[in-house]
Amino acid sequence: MKKLLALCFSLFAISFAIAPVFDAQKAFSLLEDQVDMGPRYPGSPGQIICRDWIVALCNEHADTVIVQEFQAYRPDNQTYIRSYNIIARFSPELKNRVMLSAHWDTRPISDMDILHYNTPVPGANDGASGTAVLLETLRHIKHMDLNIGLDIAFWDAEDMGIAGSGAYFCQGSEFYAYNPILPKPKKGILIDMIGDYDLSLPIEGNSMKYAPKLVQEVYAIGQKLGYGHIYKQKIGPEIFDDHIPLNTIADIPTIDLIDFSYEYQGRNLWHTPRDLPKYCSPQSLKAIGDVLIFWLKSQ
Repeated sequence: MKKLLALCFSLFAISFAIAPVFDAQKAFSLLEDQVDMGPRYPGSPGQIICRDWIVALCNEHADTVIVQEFQAYRPDNQTYIRSYNIIARFSPELKNRVMLSAHWDTRPISDMDILHYNTPVPGANDGASGTAVLLETLRHIKHMDLNIGLDIAFWDAEDMGIAGSGAYFCQGSEFYAYNPILPKPKKGILIDMIGDYDLSLPIEGNSMKYAPKLVQEVYAIGQKLGYGHIYKQKIGPEIFDDHIPLNTIADIPTIDLIDFSYEYQGRNLWHTPRDLPKYCSPQSLKAIGDVLIFWLKSQ
């Protein structure tokens, strides 16, 4: 009996050690903080406020923080605007490293709402959700005793493109892909639009094309942690997102966790002024954060 109890306590200690510690409410407050800054598209006052806020939070936890400045093109008014990728690095000297990333900018126009076309998108889900999850994950890294290096990247100028095409989208990740920070990560996970209260993550088609083993790895963790209703074992549509330049230019096998269906009571919220925190959920953020933390520990 004593041996059995000792074994039970050992198993409990092991499971506790690897149990996710992601704080859903903390992550949601980080989402709300971003929306309170106003729109964060390149050239907006909110862009600079949010940039400095992300950099400050990264500096609290990372070994080093790199800001990549570049000129992004905004096709709707044909201007070039200063934009900023932010990369928080842990153990930057290690060659064996991975990447987590999301975009932090918001769309300058509401092209899916013709009555409010020129209204900037608040970006609670499309921008703030992925950033919030990474920032909440960031504060746990030092306590995880990882044996790998880690880059946590926040892409700018992801959402300035021409609707219906891939033109001028994902400018920040493309800039990084041509100018990677060395040592380069060996694989990565991108998260985008993962705050939806009714989160559903079928396997994104390009992810399966470029990094099938990583897809299987991450989705198995989702199932193991009890999120099988979210991490769907079926192939979804192919999305042009920040993982495309990472895969095709930087040669970093990267998957995209994305819920491209974003609506409430049958009404679309994506690329509209209705992309607000009230349509997002702390539990959706946790379903992502738990899996990311578990995945990092498994590396």
